[in-house]
Amino acid sequence: MRGLLTTIDFAFWNRVLTSGVANMAILEMASTHDKKRLLELFPADRIREAWPEPKGTKEDVCFSVAEREKPEDLTTFIAGNLSCCKQHVYIFDYDEAPALTDTLPGGERVYSDRARTLYVVRTRFTLVLRNPLEEMPIDFLWPVEISLADRHMVVRFVSLEKNFSAYLGRASYIANRSVEESTILSALWNDLHLNSTDIHKGIKTLWENGFMDSPRARFKKPMSMASEAMDEERGIREYNPDLYETLQDSVLLNTLFLIPEEAQCGASAFSADCMKGYLAFPRYSEPGGTDDVISKILQNN
Repeated sequence: MRGLLTTIDFAFWNRVLTSGVANMAILEMASTHDKKRLLELFPADRIREAWPEPKGTKEDVCFSVAEREKPEDLTTFIAGNLSCCKQHVYIFDYDEAPALTDTLPGGERVYSDRARTLYVVRTRFTLVLRNPLEEMPIDFLWPVEISLADRHMVVRFVSLEKNFSAYLGRASYIANRSVEESTILSALWNDLHLNSTDIHKGIKTLWENGFMDSPRARFKKPMSMASEAMDEERGIREYNPDLYETLQDSVLLNTLFLIPEEAQCGASAFSADCMKGYLAFPRYSEPGGTDDVISKILQNN
């Protein structure tokens, strides 16, 4: 098994999801444009592998798939490919496996099994556009996954860090957003009384073992905060052993790690805020790559 969950091919998910599919009203009621924006959160190669017939740009393919595919087909795709997305991950401890709700703020469960629950949340951005001045709402269907493993709950948000000015072709800024990560995390904290997992041990063990290296670190010193960045993204462990030894005894607040190709992980980069149990994957990954990183951190923690 690779990672928290085995990466399973698309055809397999098509066979097994029927036993775990929940109410999918949020997808059944979604517009074609809603579903198109949802699909655009995923890597183009994963979309084309799942639906090889439509041709054109990624936008063209997503629109074609959104027009014709059923909600259960979209659920199959999301469940099988969420690990490939850019994402923000929060890890929590639990003593007894928590009972997960059927709903989250703004969203609902669309699939679950014994290991994980997949939700789709509708979040609305209110944008202010310039030249001319105009207010515009834009909705996104937002995948959120919660998995349970080894007394840890892992909450994964697909990243919605959009450049709306480029997306709309006009200068704009975000006035507000209806549902944010903090909205959902607050609901989970209130319902389940969770504690963030300190992932220092897992991170530092993998760093020591050479699984990854860091070109940039923010950390806590006895009386202050400090940041260090290497030239040309050289690794601190390899090129600055004195700083590396300091960091091994420090609280890591926001540290970027790069994973070499020879690790054969499928993910190439992530950042960690260890006290908060927080990971961010800023790039698309190969299937199962982010699962592998999360699993390795927890196994060594």
